[in-house]
Amino acid sequence: MQREQLKNAKILLSILFILIGLILIFSNYFAGIKSNVFNKKNIALLEQQVLITEALDEVSDEDLNNTVVDLDDRLGPDKVDAYIGYLTVPDVDIKRGFVDITSKYNSVSYNVMLIEGSDMPDRENGNLILAAHRGSSSVSFFDKLYKLNDNAKAYITFQGKVYEYELKNRYLEPKDGELMIKRNGDVNTLTLITCTRNDKTTQTIFIFELVSVA
Repeated sequence: MQREQLKNAKILLSILFILIGLILIFSNYFAGIKSNVFNKKNIALLEQQVLITEALDEVSDEDLNNTVVDLDDRLGPDKVDAYIGYLTVPDVDIKRGFVDITSKYNSVSYNVMLIEGSDMPDRENGNLILAAHRGSSSVSFFDKLYKLNDNAKAYITFQGKVYEYELKNRYLEPKDGELMIKRNGDVNTLTLITCTRNDKTTQTIFIFELVSVA
């Protein structure tokens, strides 16, 4: 009788330990879910809606009357429109200046376009947003962006400093004149936008995060 009671006590104790273990496991699991939901809510708060005032399309030289305007070669009064910074993406041979947002040359028909709502690279946790065509035109500066691998490097030269970024994310947005920039608001970012290869209904957004400044 006593032996049977001891056996039952051991069984109950084992069951109790199992229940405690399961409680700890599930509490950690649900805590993780709660943390993920919280993080997702935070990320949602960091979405930024921007307007694309010019159509981003796949274009050829026959589609556009305008040609590349190289402001580095300009002299005289038009020098006010000279580039304020430069974008370099070595893996796809991009090296192109961008002008002030108020310049008449801030257009995808001439240059890489600075999008309204952008921050300059020196602003803490800011987001520089640039857009350009893809295709076979002389202004299709972002034609090969789709070839970039994860962690590809991009560089912005601005006010004597070079800002180095790494590609962290890419996603599609409908081509309707508005898009959402989804980024980590705790870091400085560079966003590049162009039309999606083989898809006339969407745009591709490339999100780069700052890794160093020299």
